[in-house]
Amino acid sequence: MDEKRTNVRWKIVLPVRYVGLNKHTESAARTQDISISGARLAMVERHRAGDRLGIMLDFSQVSNKPICIDADVVWQKVSCDLNEECNYLTGVVFRKISECGKRDLVQCVHESHPEEFRRHWWDGV
Repeated sequence: MDEKRTNVRWKIVLPVRYVGLNKHTESAARTQDISISGARLAMVERHRAGDRLGIMLDFSQVSNKPICIDADVVWQKVSCDLNEECNYLTGVVFRKISECGKRDLVQCVHESHPEEFRRHWWDGV
């Protein structure tokens, strides 16, 4: 399968809080990986492609404010590899993330996970 992503994905686990903008639900999840254009989340709730989410990424170890991003669900599948509380792997694409938001995200990844940042940033160079 050809990789279609244009942005580096970092395999880091972060706590995530989100609100469903279609269903008006609020819940918690965690990242499996993340880039400046989207993320793969381990979630409790089932969502459909096209569902809109308001996401708060918790980089509390390096920043006292979460990064808030609107996202669209692209895909979701059941995963037996996750623990009991998170049953769904979910791909989301970030919507209208500002250049400032992208910089904040990259800075937080760099500061909180420097080895992962360097390893994936320079892969293939």
